Amino acid sequence: MARYDHIIIFQKTYVLTVNIYKATGNFKKEYKYTLGERLKLICHDLLELIVIVNSAENKLEPLEKLNNKLETLRIHLRLAFDLKAISRGQLGELNRQIEEIGKQIGGWQRWAKR
Repeated sequence: MARYDHIIIFQKTYVLTVNIYKATGNFKKEYKYTLGERLKLICHDLLELIVIVNSAENKLEPLEKLNNKLETLRIHLRLAFDLKAISRGQLGELNRQIEEIGKQIGGWQRWAKR
């Protein structure tokens, strides 16, 4: 079985997931069990996809799925901001973390294409 917990992208995504949990804990009831749960599920999907990519022989297809899932997270966070479920500061910090993860994905894609 391939190891994944030492991979920087996994570590950064894990921290992002923890931060999403913290942010959604403060959501109003009307968003907590819909948008809040969706955000958490997307983060879980990201962590699972990283494990899949790490163990895959052909990494390009699961990397594309990982990249798409990260963009989905970005869209849902924007929705949370527009609904005033998270602050501008929270959105900025979470987007900064997403940007770092996106750079890691890009580097992984370049490596996998070689």
